[in-house]
Amino acid sequence: MTIKTRTRISCEERKEQIVSAVGKIFARKGLAGATTRELAKEAGVSEALLFKHYPNKKALYQASLSSCGAEAEPGMDRIKDLDASTSTLILLVHFHISHLMQLAKKPETLFRHYLRSLAEDGEFARELDKNKVLQRFLEKAGECIRAAIATGDIVDSPVPAGKRALFAARLGFIMTTNNLPPTPVMNLGSQEQLIKDVVWFVLRGIGLKEEVIKRQYNPKALTLAG
Repeated sequence: MTIKTRTRISCEERKEQIVSAVGKIFARKGLAGATTRELAKEAGVSEALLFKHYPNKKALYQASLSSCGAEAEPGMDRIKDLDASTSTLILLVHFHISHLMQLAKKPETLFRHYLRSLAEDGEFARELDKNKVLQRFLEKAGECIRAAIATGDIVDSPVPAGKRALFAARLGFIMTTNNLPPTPVMNLGSQEQLIKDVVWFVLRGIGLKEEVIKRQYNPKALTLAG
């Protein structure tokens, strides 16, 4: 006779499970619109257990937003530790665009709800923009742009390094929206080619010289390294 034992999960695993489950509720209804009852139901726990792990709905909301892009954190951490340089900038932009393209494949990603927020009150979008992965990208990209200007690889312009980094992030985001529907809005070639084209365009927009991109940007090598 086999006795089945119920596997108990740790407190941290339970918290991760809850955060993963409630994201789409918050994305659709926001902090004010989501009820604790439906959040608990979505997570498959009681309201009492929900509040055992999170003191209130706002704490759970913040945890949900902080978890966005968590799968990109290891890669971003590795890049963040590299010296600020032209090669690091190229790697960073390629990583960012590739990550966005992967997010677009997920049917229930917060990516889609971010767009809905932009068309409404923008509250969800503003909160999501505080995500640490994006903030790390902007910080590191700004450092790399300044370093590349110093070495002459980037043509300087009146646009500050911080804004160039922000524009690079935004352009990557907007181009990714083309692939959100099952059938892309426009035929822009394969995803591999689209990533390469967007990265080139972003790097040129930042001010990186074309000969530098030709010499240093090898998308296949960067993809394999990632």
